[in-house]
Amino acid sequence: MPDSMLREMASTQFQQMQNEMPVSNNPEHIEQVRRVGQRVAAVVESEMPDTAWEFVVFEDPGINAFAMPGGKIGVNTGLLELVDSDDELAAVMGHEVAHVLLEHANQRISTSLLLQLGQVAAAYGTETMEMSEENRALLLGAMGAGAQIGVMLPFSRGHESQADREGLMISARAGYDPRAAITFWEKMSAANGEQPAEFLSTHPSHGRRISDIEESLPEALEIYRQSQP
Repeated sequence: MPDSMLREMASTQFQQMQNEMPVSNNPEHIEQVRRVGQRVAAVVESEMPDTAWEFVVFEDPGINAFAMPGGKIGVNTGLLELVDSDDELAAVMGHEVAHVLLEHANQRISTSLLLQLGQVAAAYGTETMEMSEENRALLLGAMGAGAQIGVMLPFSRGHESQADREGLMISARAGYDPRAAITFWEKMSAANGEQPAEFLSTHPSHGRRISDIEESLPEALEIYRQSQP
């Protein structure tokens, strides 16, 4: 889909969220997110020169952050209560900036539209088949579940893993210690408790994420050392 269209849609939706959801007025939270977010986003400025980055803190206990096309990034106060340093927050901000840089939203929307078209075609195609309405409904339902579990969920987990790795390198380039990503995800694991089976989830398991980060850590640490004055 055209980037201009997605950016416009994201800008409208992000403003609507700010109108409908409580926005934090905690000056420490706002300043920390702005400070870390701008420093991390500056690393990819040459790759995304026209991006109007915007960082907003939402008053929400959920431990979450999200990114939208055009550089719109939201962070919940619940997540800020979990982090103990700018380095840990940079692991989150690097991850969200990576989502924008890698155009993951565009890829997900395009794939979702293709799957919907395929399901519509299957619905029309099965109308001429000699089967009961009950069996036809079961067949289409199975196809929808198969697309979700076999395509969309692995696709989403792949995006999260890409953003974890790329975000680790981005935060290291910005001068933040990449080792903080491990401590952050360890705390996330403790806070969230048992997760659903990975193949039923949009995100990799916390253990998988920590393992992947540890694998990429030597490269990220070298980038971090080079970023130091």
